[in-house]
Amino acid sequence: MNRIKEGELARKVVHYNASLIPIIYYFFVDRKIVLIVLGVCSASIILAEVLRMRNPLSKNLYVKIFGWMTRSHEHERHFTGATYVFLGSFLTILLFPKEIAVIVLLFLSVGDPTACLVGLSIGKVKIWHDKTLEGSLAFIIACFLVTFWIPGIALWVKVIGAFVACFVELIPWKVDDNITIPLITGIILIVLK
Repeated sequence: MNRIKEGELARKVVHYNASLIPIIYYFFVDRKIVLIVLGVCSASIILAEVLRMRNPLSKNLYVKIFGWMTRSHEHERHFTGATYVFLGSFLTILLFPKEIAVIVLLFLSVGDPTACLVGLSIGKVKIWHDKTLEGSLAFIIACFLVTFWIPGIALWVKVIGAFVACFVELIPWKVDDNITIPLITGIILIVLK
């Protein structure tokens, strides 16, 4: 069994916590308020990221606090995954009807980290780059389990959506998968609905 590094585990906890965005949106807050809050959060995080990338003092402070859980490519000139989660959530809620936005954001916030944790801990069958069959199956199952209860979208559409989200996660896009998973999967769900 592979050992999951502490920093990667912390990243996945943050990712799972992002499921609060679609859950709060679905049960408690209307679209306009969610878009305002996510818009402000996204703009603030982007500003902080730019400051971190351009100001040595900000960068040193960031590395001291979050460096242990940041991937090496994020230390220099790249936004962190958390920035893309907020931006992807904002765009998803802006562009899609509520049920579809909630479904694809749950795919992202639960399916994606589950695939990583399962793939790293028990994955043996490599299917694409560093992705494993075990991780991909965990992605699909987690997506189904976390969204089957949402009304308004047929079960077969959610299942196809889970497969699409898994496929999108497998591809090494130039754009972060925290953007591609919800947006591409959301488009497919709109077409299938």
